[in-house]
Amino acid sequence: MGRAPRHQSPQSVLLMTSLLLLCIVPFFLVQIISVDSEQSAFARSHNSHVRTPAPPLTVPKYEASVFQANHTPRFPDATRGIVMTLHNNMAALGISLIQELRRLGNRLPIQVYHCFTGELLEATRNLLRQTDPLDLVEIVDVCPVLLQNGVFATHWSALDYQSYLLKVVALLHTSFDEVMLLDADAIFLQNPDVLWSIDAYRRTGTLFFFDRQIDFKLFFNSPAPGGRTLLRHLYVHFPYEAFGLRMPGVSPQLRTSRAWQGATAHEQDSSVVLVRKSQVPPVVFQVMWHLVHYLRTDRVFKAGLSWGDKEYFWLAFMLADAPYEFSPYAAADVALPEDMVRHPDTLCGNMAHYLPVPDEAKAVLLYVNGNDLLAPYFRAGDLRPLADNATWAEKEAFLVERIPAHVTPRRTERSYEPDRTGFHEACLIHQGAVPIDDPTFRPRVDQRIRETIAAARLVQTKPPNNWVPVARVAA
Repeated sequence: MGRAPRHQSPQSVLLMTSLLLLCIVPFFLVQIISVDSEQSAFARSHNSHVRTPAPPLTVPKYEASVFQANHTPRFPDATRGIVMTLHNNMAALGISLIQELRRLGNRLPIQVYHCFTGELLEATRNLLRQTDPLDLVEIVDVCPVLLQNGVFATHWSALDYQSYLLKVVALLHTSFDEVMLLDADAIFLQNPDVLWSIDAYRRTGTLFFFDRQIDFKLFFNSPAPGGRTLLRHLYVHFPYEAFGLRMPGVSPQLRTSRAWQGATAHEQDSSVVLVRKSQVPPVVFQVMWHLVHYLRTDRVFKAGLSWGDKEYFWLAFMLADAPYEFSPYAAADVALPEDMVRHPDTLCGNMAHYLPVPDEAKAVLLYVNGNDLLAPYFRAGDLRPLADNATWAEKEAFLVERIPAHVTPRRTERSYEPDRTGFHEACLIHQGAVPIDDPTFRPRVDQRIRETIAAARLVQTKPPNNWVPVARVAA
């Protein structure tokens, strides 16, 4: 007969169970810890870079006191204000924007930044001051100040900030605490003061707007060493320790962004940017300056993280692990005159943005980033049915005739149609069109066009080689 089976004591069963748990639990803990695969993978594959203390920076950090030295602001007691950057070719749009803001009831002081006297001629500066019925415009020639303060090493390095990049400098320099950065070609349908009360701005001290999703391998979406995008390369290799930071986790906000997913070359539209500086950790501005003044010219990043200034705002907040918020709505387009005939579900005109109030039942159009609706000059190569030497009156009539009547419906999801046969990058393919139901839209744009043309008659332009003044013949 065989042996009877041996029964184990309760003590031995408990011991074996405990040993089994000791073997299994660590395994599951490892799996749980590695759930955030992106950050874990970056940390493991670049362990030596992330964990080895970075050497001290060999370049100066941003200091507000250094930036703002040797400048006495005209409005030292104003905590909230509008900031725009202008050059000679945008001055007419800036003049008409000031008129529009005052007409909408906006009474904030306005600082107009430029870089050296040649970028904004004296006669034009005087026109800007005279335009404001409230006499609340300050003109700031910031580059000589920053040269004097040692921020710019040479005149030539300062010249690099004319036009596109000056908006970052203006944010870092302005005396205002609550700053609304505006592009001169923004066309508002209501007083932008409404944005100060938006919950997102109150929570974080920021309010950003999305650009169109454009899935090109350019800017921060360019290929970088290691097979990653330039954005992910920046995330791994930024010198966090030099700023007292640690590499942040990949937040849900970042992980779900089209930028992080490698699905767009444009994330932020900087035509309207709100920042309350006192609510933002100071390191954000140090990171922003380091990005735009130093990393921008680094060999790896020379391909360009951004078209102009626009991406440096959200990138600085992301790298500094500081809260920031975008509008809950994707960018829209207004229609070109031919859109509704040729492809009524696809609009290809200037970008537009809805009032960024989540769950608002009625979609309220806030503004259009409307250079093509207003511009009193052509760029060489523009294919438009109007002669280069058209009169100002002809130019005005041409623009008024093309005022759009349709806009892309409000959407929360950004999307990109890869089959773009016959469409340029600005077109929002198959995203629909609805009538612009604001009865003030057409008369407001009409008035803005006429005021822009009136200003353009007076402004002396100094066009670069790719600009052609339209009005060579007096109207």
